[in-house]
Amino acid sequence: MLAKVGKYEIIEKVGVGGFGTVYRGRDPYIKRTVAIKTCQSDEDELRKRFFREAEFAGNLHHRNITTIYDFGLTDEGLPYIVQEFLTGEDLDRKIKRKDDLPLAWRVRVLADICDGLHYAHTSGIVHRDVKPSNIRILEDGTVKIMDFGIAKSMVTESTLTQTGITLGTASYLAPEQIRGEPVDARTDIFSLGVLAYELFTYTRPFTGDHISTVLYKIMNERPPSPAEVVAGLPPELVAVIEKTLEKDRNNRFASCADLKTSLMAVLEVLSGPVVAPPPRSTTPPVRPVSGEEALPAGQRTFGSARLDERQLVEPKKPAALAERPLRPSPPSEATSGSLAPRPEETGSALKVFLGALAILLVVGGGLGWLLLGPGAKNLDPAPRTAEPAATAAPAETPLPEPTVPATPLPGKAIPTVLPTAVTTAGPTAVPVVARTAVATGTALVSSNAYAQVSIDGAPRGGVFKPKGFPLPPGRHVASFESGGYGPIKVPFEVTAGGTVPVRADFPPLGQLWISVNPDAVGAEILVDGVLVGKAGSAPLKKTVAAGNRRVEARLQGFETAGQSVEVYEQDKADVLLALRRKLGSAP
Repeated sequence: MLAKVGKYEIIEKVGVGGFGTVYRGRDPYIKRTVAIKTCQSDEDELRKRFFREAEFAGNLHHRNITTIYDFGLTDEGLPYIVQEFLTGEDLDRKIKRKDDLPLAWRVRVLADICDGLHYAHTSGIVHRDVKPSNIRILEDGTVKIMDFGIAKSMVTESTLTQTGITLGTASYLAPEQIRGEPVDARTDIFSLGVLAYELFTYTRPFTGDHISTVLYKIMNERPPSPAEVVAGLPPELVAVIEKTLEKDRNNRFASCADLKTSLMAVLEVLSGPVVAPPPRSTTPPVRPVSGEEALPAGQRTFGSARLDERQLVEPKKPAALAERPLRPSPPSEATSGSLAPRPEETGSALKVFLGALAILLVVGGGLGWLLLGPGAKNLDPAPRTAEPAATAAPAETPLPEPTVPATPLPGKAIPTVLPTAVTTAGPTAVPVVARTAVATGTALVSSNAYAQVSIDGAPRGGVFKPKGFPLPPGRHVASFESGGYGPIKVPFEVTAGGTVPVRADFPPLGQLWISVNPDAVGAEILVDGVLVGKAGSAPLKKTVAAGNRRVEARLQGFETAGQSVEVYEQDKADVLLALRRKLGSAP
């Protein structure tokens, strides 16, 4: 173990991270305890992430954000960050233990996180990795946001990717992060919404046996309402959580300040005096609505127009008729005794004339249809006889193309229609098309993880829920790949008119990051006896089934090195294999 980093004395090792080690240290001049994070990875991406945390978090000074005191390089070139030493424990431990935490305390924690994130956002920084393990609750109850390693500036463009983020944090990603779109403050709000859901229900809103399943649900499925998971949650709180989890960022809270305002309103409901419920509010609900829900009561949509329900059952009278008095007004002196008709009489006469004209048009149109149109043939007492067929040239009837229904129904035969020309008997041969049905079967393909599937080597796209594919009778093979794992090959047989289920079950997955000593670059890497690649200057990353895995490295002139390692679901395990040269081999 190191004894000193820069001027700071090392007291003890407190943890090992994805790219280095964390120590408890002491500043010999200020006489205070500090935390020292070191970056011991040579991978360029991880070193950039380490420097990015020092740059961004080092310029953020807020009571709810971990304070960074110093940054430097040792004489050996080892980068390190010195920050405040945090007591207490991470929020994820309280969630995993399912501690009995007061609802008001949980709301207050969310409000404090909002304070810290809003400060970062107004400083132009998006955290991008908000999750319970990055929230520390100190012994005095203070909330601290940690790990700005993958934070992104909203001012300057960055090419830094999110290395490893989908390993342990897939459940907290916003849809726009998965799509690779630009992020903003609302991205952190979505992740905070996932954290809030988990904090109040002790379950995650998006779960699955595999990372790709989780990402699919974030993109496409609405999670169960928190009220369905835990009975008795205040409806105001449920509405706030659901709004943070809107897949369209435009429907979420615009800022963490707005989110905190809603949380404080919930806090008043939880801690306020017990009084009679207030009258029903006329303001719109927290969750935005669209379509017919957004229209006033009594209105519905028709195309792009809005109609009142009364217009659908009762025609609206013209304003001129609606405002006309029941009895005509007495004539004025100017028209007294005049024989000129009054306006009311003129309008009535015009209506009578128009009505009569409409009747004449209807009657005349009907007679025309009977005498001159298609209806005339029904009145013809002596229909014309058909001309001899010999005088007319037979028309050529093209054979139709074979057709297959696009979407098969489970359990139904999928006929492929093949046209066959048949000549009818008679004086004049006229080709008639007969149809011969060739029955097929259906493969109902599914997986416990969103996967790309090929059938008999032909790509068929992504599958998750059961999806039918029409296939000819016989033996087939489906191949599934998901998240770098696979392929899983599933043989099956289709019968005519039958439906066969074809399913791939992926095991819980994790990742191995495998490195070797610098003079053994190029060594072959094997996992459980299977060659998976060669070692390079950066770790070799391989998705594997969770559990105990045997990792080996072999290279000519070196002794084979091996190590057993436990891989946990949705997590990664670092493996360093030290290959030693064989005696007598040249360096």
